[in-house]
Amino acid sequence: MNHKSITFTSFTQILLSSLQEKLGGDYKLFAHIVKRNNGVELTGIVAGKKGCNASPTIYINEYYHEDMTEEEIDGIAEMLYEDFREAEFKEDLDLSDFLDYQIAGKRLAVKLINAEKNRELLSQVPHKLFHNLALVAYYPVQEVPFEGKAVILIHHSHRKMWQVDEETLINDAIKNTPKLFPGKIESMKNVMKKMIREQLGDGFDKEELRKMGISDEEWLEALTMQDEESCQGTIPMFVLSNSQKLYGAVCMLYPNILKKFCSKIKKDCYILPSSVHEVILVPADAIADEGALREIVTDINRTQVAEDEVLADCIYYYNRSKDDILMI
Repeated sequence: MNHKSITFTSFTQILLSSLQEKLGGDYKLFAHIVKRNNGVELTGIVAGKKGCNASPTIYINEYYHEDMTEEEIDGIAEMLYEDFREAEFKEDLDLSDFLDYQIAGKRLAVKLINAEKNRELLSQVPHKLFHNLALVAYYPVQEVPFEGKAVILIHHSHRKMWQVDEETLINDAIKNTPKLFPGKIESMKNVMKKMIREQLGDGFDKEELRKMGISDEEWLEALTMQDEESCQGTIPMFVLSNSQKLYGAVCMLYPNILKKFCSKIKKDCYILPSSVHEVILVPADAIADEGALREIVTDINRTQVAEDEVLADCIYYYNRSKDDILMI
């Protein structure tokens, strides 16, 4: 049976109305557009509770499709209602530390974003250019309930509130970042093992493996080998990020981190920007065709990375004799 197509605007309004009814008069709901990294725009629904200074936001774009029915939207509204109740703030958020640069300035960190894709944003935020990328500052919100899981991107309005110049602010954030979020280099194989272990959890029969004389580690090794062969062939790869896996691509700019790595392998290395959260290091003699590396980066960006987490489609080269990163 044919039904009239529901526009995204109508979808948003139906959701708002349904959620307002479910949450009741103690809440005020509204939708707003949030500009994310790389110019990505998302629509979020905010549910503000009376008497509380912080409100959860849930983005709804991924739930919409043109031929959806009102029954589907009712199901989505029920799911989002549960999400909002779980995300509800139990008390006011204390951001007094953020207002004081003597405290906030020691918590600032930097991340790398694409300069061209964020040209409009860069006019609004303190930044420092690096090749086709830009370092921008952010404040990790350590206060309950976020505890480091949320960040505030620093704008010029914040800088003016703190009465600090752009260069000082960015340099402070650059110095803080390696201390706050130490860099870590792991082989791709170990990273994939951890990913497989986390994804499977207890979803495989350990007792059955033991009966077959296979250890957990041997089984993970076999799965990892299969994934490596299907994805990257025999090219040795290493993942550079921080322990939080949050905005870890900036680790490639940490003092001495690439120098020590390349001294250990006794080679220069290529740097593949796989996302804003990490980069992949490839020993320079492991591949003769730089175009193949570009293809790997482009493929990762198009198929495995969210649009707002893409860093760049190009590749970089670390020259250990000059201790310098070049853009190729």
